[in-house]
Amino acid sequence: MPQTTEKQSPAASHRVLLIAPAPPPYGGIALQAQKLERLLREDGHRVVWIPSNLPFPNGLRVVEYIRGLRPLVRSVWMSIKLWGQVRQADVVHIMAASWTYFFLVAAPAVVLSRMRGKRVVLNYRGGEADRFFRWFGWIIKPIFKMATVVTTASEFLAEVIRTHFQISVRIVPNILDLAAFKYRQRTSLEPKMLLTRHLEKIYEVDSALKAFRKVQQRHPDASFWIAGTGSQEQYLRNLVSEWKLRNVRFLGHVAHEDLPAVCAQCDILLNASRVDNFPGALLEASAAGLVVVSTCAGGIPFIYRNGMNALLVQPGDWQALAEAVERVLHEPSLAHNLTLEAAALARKCEWKNVRSALYEAYGFVVERHQDEVMGVPCAVGDGSNEVPGSGLRIEGI
Repeated sequence: MPQTTEKQSPAASHRVLLIAPAPPPYGGIALQAQKLERLLREDGHRVVWIPSNLPFPNGLRVVEYIRGLRPLVRSVWMSIKLWGQVRQADVVHIMAASWTYFFLVAAPAVVLSRMRGKRVVLNYRGGEADRFFRWFGWIIKPIFKMATVVTTASEFLAEVIRTHFQISVRIVPNILDLAAFKYRQRTSLEPKMLLTRHLEKIYEVDSALKAFRKVQQRHPDASFWIAGTGSQEQYLRNLVSEWKLRNVRFLGHVAHEDLPAVCAQCDILLNASRVDNFPGALLEASAAGLVVVSTCAGGIPFIYRNGMNALLVQPGDWQALAEAVERVLHEPSLAHNLTLEAAALARKCEWKNVRSALYEAYGFVVERHQDEVMGVPCAVGDGSNEVPGSGLRIEGI
């Protein structure tokens, strides 16, 4: 019989001003913004999305071809659009990343919104936060302190922010669409591997290829699908050719709605990243029933537990990645337990579990009512991992 938990509903419609990149390109922030806009609208709220990569008007199109000037002009154009829209907003939700994006998008949005006296939710998502803060913390700190609420998706990043700026940080996990990623329990595991990341240096896809090469020496029929694009694509293709690897497919960009079908054809999610925050790609694979074999970079060990819901190795250790794949192939009971626990972890990121934490950050008044729902309460608050009013503590998010 399904357990009864509390579900929240908005007491009134609100106007949310969202600042985030819009796809394409289909990066993690853009996809999260897309989901958030849709879900807020379904809850009855009015959402105005000002893309940080918004196109230039006809009179400024020439700037598109001037690389050094383009981001500065776009920042000014975005700020003008924001100033015109922010007056009617109840809350401004700013999805922020590191480096140039922070200075040209997040910082102006925070300052202008606070000048209008608006509630500002600064949702920080930068994977290289510690280095960014060490270099530019003296400039960044006033921006963080100016925000009404600072949120992030994982305790890992929250602790980095607290350490550098001594401010309160709320945990609001990323949103997963479990209606799309259907869990399938594999009765037997095959060496069918998948990687779903941008093909950039920080994700060390070459290390994943090295691990695959070792696995294929023992399992000639092993396959490796790589979903993503990036600056290293040709380099990686050359490695595949040079090493004479078989059954490696570069899928290119896979639309998010097509990704569940790709996951359904694979058994193991391989991830070799050196920098990470809250890897939605891993959680989506877990929701689909894949075994996660990954490095423990950045925020990954704050979400996954080695031997409990994934197998984790040190960044750069491709041999350990290969050995972890071998282990799950030869220990079906381990693979079974890992996928069950990981699927439960993914359910914490369903909208019905994330929305209460987000609405609390927004300052929305919500009505509580009893409803029969399946799922696990999600960690919220200022990093305590305790669900307000429930007495529950949730580990891993």
